[in-house]
Order: sequence, then structure tokens, then C-alpha cells
Amino acid sequence: MAEISNDGTCTVKMPERFSSETPRKFIDELREMPNSDCRCVVLDMSATSSLDSFGIGVLVYLYKELTAKSKALVLRRPHRNIYNLLMETGIDRLFDVELSSGVKKADADLNELNVQLQMDADMAGNVCVISLKGVMNYPVGSMTFKKNMFLTLASGNKVLLDFSQLAFFDSLSVGAILRLSRLMTESGGSMRICRANPIVKNVFESLGVDAIIPFFDTREEALDKWV
Repeated sequence: MAEISNDGTCTVKMPERFSSETPRKFIDELREMPNSDCRCVVLDMSATSSLDSFGIGVLVYLYKELTAKSKALVLRRPHRNIYNLLMETGIDRLFDVELSSGVKKADADLNELNVQLQMDADMAGNVCVISLKGVMNYPVGSMTFKKNMFLTLASGNKVLLDFSQLAFFDSLSVGAILRLSRLMTESGGSMRICRANPIVKNVFESLGVDAIIPFFDTREEALDKWV
């Protein structure tokens, strides 16, 4: 799977589509890389044209496992659309990225990106708008979300989650959103979501959550005709 150089660098040629459709055997072998003798893992993404939230999750997993073992992870020559997606989520800051213009060095760690999760509330009429910022992952992000949401419910039974500054949302945290949405529905309220970036939106769409909680491109659209 990997080409191993004399200095302990392992280079992995990534597939055209790095997603939930990627063969399980490849994913399993990739997840085992932190346990190998490699000192540095280089993911050659020059042929990768598609990346979804599953692929992002694998990258974050590799980062966590390799960093814990004092090993490095480098992304080599990702296509512009892939790199733009990583920048939109803020995840690009975790990795050294080899670009045609040079190497962009990592300037953050996961603890910094996790921030863990910041939530700010304001009222728009009778709707409580919750703006989320940072990374919502399981379990810390989910716990922060639930704690703050229960405090917010005292303000009313309509909640709009504004995801415009939410960099990343892992699939394990979806349950926290669904439980709160169900609780609100049972008490005569409702929840909506707006301005999610492509990675976050893909997590919800892949799990079918968008069929339960309405998604909107703008805050104005979400608030319009909410009765």
C-alpha cells in the first residue's frame, strides 16, 4: 500500500474518491498506518478529486493517532477544490500541506481547533438564534452543545442553529441534535439549521437528518414565515 523510504517516510497514493465509497480494505490499512514503523505518513492526493465528511474524519483520525505517537502527517498536492474544502473547515491547519507554491506548515493542533465549541445566542423575534463556532465532536462538543441548549430552551420553543462558523461536525454528534429536535417537537416547538458549510451539510445529508430538520442557505430564509 505504501512506498517506504530509507528515512522512514511512508507515501500512500490516495484514490480518486476519498469518501464513504472508498473500499473498506484501503480505509482499514490506512487506519493502521500509525501502528507501522513509519516516522512520517505522506498522503499523495494529486489524483484525488473528491473528498467528503467521511474522508475528513479519517484524516482527523490519522492526525490524532500519529500525533499521539510523535509522528507526522503530510498532505501532498491536493487539488484546489480539495484544499479549499479543507480551508473552509479549518482542518487544513492540522497538516503540513505540500502545494505547487511551496509547503504550508501546520499552525494549530486539534485542541486549539476544538476551542471546544463556542455558542452565542440572540433573539430574532420569537426565535432563539444559536451561532456555533469551532468544532463539534464527540463527546466534548456534544456535551457542550446539550448543556447550552437546555439553558436556551427557557427562551422559547423555536431555535435556529446558525452553522456559518462551525468548522467541523462529526457524525457521532448528530444524535445530540436529533434528541434536542425531538424534544422540541414533542413540546410544540421546532428547530431549523442555516448556513452550514459543505462538510457539515454533507454529514447531515448522508445520514438523512436534513429530512427531519430543515436546512436553509441563509438566516433570512430560515426565519421567513416561521409560524
